[in-house]
Amino acid sequence: MKIPTLEELDLLIRERMKNRNPSVLNPPNFIHAAVLIPIFAEDNEIKFILTKRTKSLKKHKGEISFPGGRKDKEDKNLEETALRETEEEIGVNREKIEVVGRLDDLFTMTRYIITPFIGIIPEQVECQANIREVAEMLYVPMNIFLNENLFSEKAWPQNGYPFPVYYYYWNNYEIWGATAYIINQFAEIVFDFQPSKINFKRNDPSIFDRLID
Repeated sequence: MKIPTLEELDLLIRERMKNRNPSVLNPPNFIHAAVLIPIFAEDNEIKFILTKRTKSLKKHKGEISFPGGRKDKEDKNLEETALRETEEEIGVNREKIEVVGRLDDLFTMTRYIITPFIGIIPEQVECQANIREVAEMLYVPMNIFLNENLFSEKAWPQNGYPFPVYYYYWNNYEIWGATAYIINQFAEIVFDFQPSKINFKRNDPSIFDRLID
């Protein structure tokens, strides 16, 4: 599948998002968080910025994720949360990021509701990892997420029900869980590409009770 230029991708994302109403979740006893999907071009190749979390963090240590975190009281909205966390984690000033859309809210088994935003970084910027949170910066070519040979899915047992989990593979890295789910939805919405045979959606409140204690 041919990836357009950054400018063409920007227009494509805006077009796909124009008339789309993302799912919004607000169940009781869940914590709201937001992440940014940072997209930039390097050496004529479009890439995502992902981070490998440090082993010292309390949750999801050593996992690969998009920059983001829980909503602070001072944040005006979840978009501001995503931009603030991106600035804090990878050192990209929020003024350098153009937010061009948002995906559906999704739930996690740890009782978070995550809202993903899509951000285009049109200029060359230098990232600066926050060493307390980020062990490694990953600049991952977008085209690997449009290759079904680099994707797999497994069903984890959860309260007696199968809970599908997605995985992507790049070099020696395994990208899985909520991050892989967000990437999967991005590829489906923007490129009409869905490698999953199950195509499970984490935005259905009716399944909360049976999956989450």
